[in-house]
Amino acid sequence: MTARELARTLGWSEAKVSRIETARRGIRVEDVEAMLEVLKVRGKERERLVKMAAAVREPAWWEVGRDLPEQLSALIDAESRAKRITDVTLNVLPGLLQTRSYTRAIMESVDLADEEIEERIGIRQMRQGILSRRDPVELRAFIDETALIRPIGGARVMAQQLRQIVSATDEPNISARVLPVSMGVHAGLSGTFVLFEFSRSRPVVYMEARSTGAFIDEPDDVQPFLDSVELLEAQASDSEGSREILNAYVQQYERETE
Repeated sequence: MTARELARTLGWSEAKVSRIETARRGIRVEDVEAMLEVLKVRGKERERLVKMAAAVREPAWWEVGRDLPEQLSALIDAESRAKRITDVTLNVLPGLLQTRSYTRAIMESVDLADEEIEERIGIRQMRQGILSRRDPVELRAFIDETALIRPIGGARVMAQQLRQIVSATDEPNISARVLPVSMGVHAGLSGTFVLFEFSRSRPVVYMEARSTGAFIDEPDDVQPFLDSVELLEAQASDSEGSREILNAYVQQYERETE
């Protein structure tokens, strides 16, 4: 039985099956039991695998005292395990580089209670810890220039936000490449996505819609995104040129606050 067939039988996403197959953090014993039932694993072998699942089960920070949607939990889990994350963004700046004020401005644009907004901001800030931990994740961000033009939160918020991105790129594990409007089309225009690459498992892609998200992990489905990233590497402004573009927008927004 393939991972896709197993996921269909259980009513799960393929990404969830993949996380269980590779014993990644966040696995629930009940999920392992359900999978073993479908696969008709019985007796001592079943007991052994269930015990192993229980032994490695350690709640992560996002699982303690929180009731997060499954897709968000899966996203945070992928971020925490990734070796490299490539974020291709068109309309807003990458979540892993957002300031609290910028995130708040985005959250306030939808109908959310103040408490929920603060909780979401806190979670997003905690997610950013993967970039500064002892073994930091590598982040490659490809940012369409339209995200720099859109003054989310106003000039003061944008100036602070863009200064933070420039500062973040001083770190060896973080890069931010701008896709200038002047270039017209580029390989990322078909839509925002995040590519996760891992040390011991195949890459997956996360695509987010207005109120949900989905993982893509079948190799044939992921390959077009890998191809797009390769093209973006050639199409985007280089690191120095991108830094100049970012600093130019910082200066523009700072002038608007005077």
